[in-house]
Amino acid sequence: MLFGVSLGLSACVLWGFTYLLPLLLPQYPTTYISIARAVAMGLTAVVGLYLQRQYLAKVTRSDWKCAFWLSLVGNLIQPWCLFTAVLYSGVALAATFFGLIPVLVALIANERDRKKGKLFLPVRRLTIPLAMMLAGLFLSNFDGLIQTISNFEEHPNFFIGIIFASASTAMWTWYPIRNADWLLDHAQISPVFFASMQCFLLLPFGILAYIILWCASGDLEGFLGPKPIDFIGWSLFAGIVCSFGATALWNAMCQKVPTAIAGPMLVFETIFSVVWGCVYASELPSLTLFVGMVLLVSGVVYALTLFNSLQKNEISDLNRSEL
Repeated sequence: MLFGVSLGLSACVLWGFTYLLPLLLPQYPTTYISIARAVAMGLTAVVGLYLQRQYLAKVTRSDWKCAFWLSLVGNLIQPWCLFTAVLYSGVALAATFFGLIPVLVALIANERDRKKGKLFLPVRRLTIPLAMMLAGLFLSNFDGLIQTISNFEEHPNFFIGIIFASASTAMWTWYPIRNADWLLDHAQISPVFFASMQCFLLLPFGILAYIILWCASGDLEGFLGPKPIDFIGWSLFAGIVCSFGATALWNAMCQKVPTAIAGPMLVFETIFSVVWGCVYASELPSLTLFVGMVLLVSGVVYALTLFNSLQKNEISDLNRSEL
């Protein structure tokens, strides 16, 4: 389980960086950033499919359909909603909404496991770690939230940002659960290959969407905007490393740990989004941010310990029954 957790942690480090894209490319509308990132993911996926082409015969049309919807929602629409929320309401508010996802995924996945007759924890045993995560989430974003809320009148699109943040949260709650379902049901398929399946479908859609957007909107003076080198460079980095790479790492984790554990792991995406924000602003974390991070990490560790003990008890009971 420890190896699986380390894979998920690495994915969250990379995903957290994507919060900075609207700040790194302020001259570009978030729609262009989201589509360019998707195109970069698709180009990477072509290589991934070729290198693991032995799995092509093992997937069906239904599997491709599943990959399409996961990719459309998780890698194109959701990031666009997230980037727009950051642009309109700030990183702190977007990160707070997004930070609810680990709690939601843990509760939903745990309840689904209970109904399926799999290993699960009573909700009362999850109360303390989830409460720690919620408290840590609030504290880690406290300063930014206070500043954002106190100045919201200066931002006419503040409430639109909240709507986009809510939509992003809902979609990213659905994505890891459905993604994990497929991976657990297809343990014989490489998690990197499934990441390639998802990202490959973004390539033709992304290219077409970018051309249509550029022709119809007129938002950019040139086809690649005012800073094409920066735009291409950050899009490639975000698409290849922070998106495709992170998705492959996350998929690998999902085949090694229960979905209810993957839920709390998502809290590290919020943590690293704040960390990257501090790095970008060249600021040290405040006391509330530090305390919040400690609570977040403690809550996740506590939850992982509970699920780990549950698995050990099951193995112990199985060994006794075989004696």
